[in-house]
Amino acid sequence: MKPLTKNIFSFVRNHTDVVMMVFFMLIVGVFFYKTIVFGKLPVPSDALVGLYHPYRDLYARSYANGIPFKNFLITDPVRQQIPWRKSAIESVKKGKMPLWDADSFGGVPLLGNIQAGVFYPFNIFFLFLPFSVAWTILIISQPLCAGVFLYWFLRRKNLDCASAMLGAVCFAFSGFSIAWLTWGTVVSTWLWTPLSLVAIEAIHGNTLKINAKWIILLVLSVTSSFFAGHIQIFIYSLGFLALYALWMYGPKKFAFPRIVYLVIAGSVLLITAPQWITMFRWLPETGRLLRGSVWQGEGFFIPLQHLIQFLAPDYFGNPTTLNYWGTWNYGEMVGYIGVAGLVLAFLGITAETVLWIFIIAGALLFSVASPLSSLPYQFHIPFISSLQPTRLLVVIDFSLSVLAAYGFSRVMKRIGKRPTLWPFLIIGFCYAGLWVSVVLPKIFGIPPDQLAVARRNLIMPTVLFAGMCAVFVVFNIISGTPKHAVKRLFQIFVIVFLVIDLFRFGWKFTPFTDAAYFFPATRITSYLEKQVKPYRVMTTDDRIFPPNVHEFYGIESVNGYDPVHSVRYEEFIAAMERGKPDIQAPFGFERIIVPKNIKSPLLPLLNVRYILSFDDLHDTNLRRVAAEGKTILYEKTNSLPRAYLVEHVLYKKTKQEIIDALYDPSVDLRKTAVVEYPVSVLNFPLNTSESVNIQSYSGQQFILRVSTMQPRLLVIGNIYNAEWNVYIDAIQVPLYRTNYLFMGTVVPPGTHLVELRYN
Repeated sequence: MKPLTKNIFSFVRNHTDVVMMVFFMLIVGVFFYKTIVFGKLPVPSDALVGLYHPYRDLYARSYANGIPFKNFLITDPVRQQIPWRKSAIESVKKGKMPLWDADSFGGVPLLGNIQAGVFYPFNIFFLFLPFSVAWTILIISQPLCAGVFLYWFLRRKNLDCASAMLGAVCFAFSGFSIAWLTWGTVVSTWLWTPLSLVAIEAIHGNTLKINAKWIILLVLSVTSSFFAGHIQIFIYSLGFLALYALWMYGPKKFAFPRIVYLVIAGSVLLITAPQWITMFRWLPETGRLLRGSVWQGEGFFIPLQHLIQFLAPDYFGNPTTLNYWGTWNYGEMVGYIGVAGLVLAFLGITAETVLWIFIIAGALLFSVASPLSSLPYQFHIPFISSLQPTRLLVVIDFSLSVLAAYGFSRVMKRIGKRPTLWPFLIIGFCYAGLWVSVVLPKIFGIPPDQLAVARRNLIMPTVLFAGMCAVFVVFNIISGTPKHAVKRLFQIFVIVFLVIDLFRFGWKFTPFTDAAYFFPATRITSYLEKQVKPYRVMTTDDRIFPPNVHEFYGIESVNGYDPVHSVRYEEFIAAMERGKPDIQAPFGFERIIVPKNIKSPLLPLLNVRYILSFDDLHDTNLRRVAAEGKTILYEKTNSLPRAYLVEHVLYKKTKQEIIDALYDPSVDLRKTAVVEYPVSVLNFPLNTSESVNIQSYSGQQFILRVSTMQPRLLVIGNIYNAEWNVYIDAIQVPLYRTNYLFMGTVVPPGTHLVELRYN
């Protein structure tokens, strides 16, 4: 037995980093124990089936009031990231580049939607595993990789294993990481930053010799960050890396690193070109850059009082307990890294860590509400004025975690010496101030009905802080014990203490849901999936089929949820909803468009064949085809087909003239089309022998057999985009924007094969 024990200790001593990584993997495994042991998914699909129909109808017998859901705040992953990723993966599985998303907003570029994560390396799991399993792996990969990469970086900075481990735990389960965990994109974008820092350190480790593996690692980590799916976090990461490289190595006059960085930048631009070129081509057609953000809205910046959440994350309540009374969005405000993490971060403030202090101060300066932080938005600085500054919490939490690691290392070196007391005094003073605020709530403006929430949620952080103080006192008192034993015991205790604290916080916020709730098939979804495409659906109530969810099933809709969408589409839907040719802003949609005006004369142009409603709709053009609980599915019998020939063509020069013509009661939209560019066709009644037959259809390719007696304008109800091309008998011909939003092309007499292709 003794030789075995000796061998184990010998292995641990000689492979400490390996052992620590295994230990960290176990920590991650414990956090996701409900997934590993019980098969629960770290996906907020309970909110999907608990809030929306027809899912509520599906489970109505068992849950008359709807399935209980943990966190109503985080529905975006099931309304955006998951459907978009599903569309991209399905295209790849069919051997096609995921270029066009036909399912939302009537159609938008999929490759131009960076949040779809089209080229993210971990997409490999989606190709051979069930989607829900692959998505779960993606979610678990975030704290795992973020922690492992940060550990590696801190070790390269010559910190001991325990300090590096503590820093890794701090960031992997920090407030920002937990708040954005289920998105699968935000944390995935940042997690490559510490790996890039490792590469930067290695590249500058030997400036006299080129080591290609570190250059390749930096290129791969930066490109992976870009492809992960969140452009704002990627920009923060790039700025962070640039600042770090300049601060650490800029003063050294070596020509080699500069050349290397030019090669690296060029390589990253080249590898990511397919996505960023498409994205920048698409952005001018959207209102995101033109309008910027609603920076004067509540919660756009972090209110100064919400810095309390670094000390007590639930002082203002928590959305999972339905008692949040703070500003706007809990997830945008919480930067908690644990009580132990915060104490150690203060202890890590030295001359050696001035860079990290500077970064934290700068990020706070531009994220906390103040006259200075609002300047980029007041002056409408391009692109910057479109970014939500609360996301700078990722920079703050990461830097605080690094400081915590340095602080832990410093403490370990000072055990038995005179302790550093000022961080404890400052943080203790802050906790005392918070207790004063709940004892004298009127002075601090705390609403009486929220006082109990603030008081209750102060207890645990205060106890944890008192515990940290006690631990430090005890270990300094017993410093006469053999130094090695004291250090190991202290290290283990603090890390376990931190893990328990952050897991308590993380488990409270993160849903783990039954696998059966992951986009279940219902009677209505199954019916729609069986119908012959192309067609679109719409809903008359926000509680039915939330935007983008239909995309998971491959069902095209006029609804959509994305801050980046076509201005033209927004204008068209605004005119449709207003019931008049009014295309003037503001439209009132912001990120979500859900048209509900089923009586609009413009609606047939959208090829809406099915309408979901809670109401009995009395219309001769509607036929009830299915029902599920409260949800009724109607077929719209007078919807225009996706492609059709017209008898008359009107040429109008401006958008207002076009929308006026579409609303003109004398214009029969079934026989007339309005174009923005003159076309050579004559106005003659259609002959019965003239026809349009669909040969095949997919979201980004449409093949038609068209027979005409004379040159006709073929109207195609797909949303116009400059990247669409049309071919008649394999010869490319002009494509015209038609009926404000759609496409049209002139087909010569005879029978022809017309192919519409998104390139």
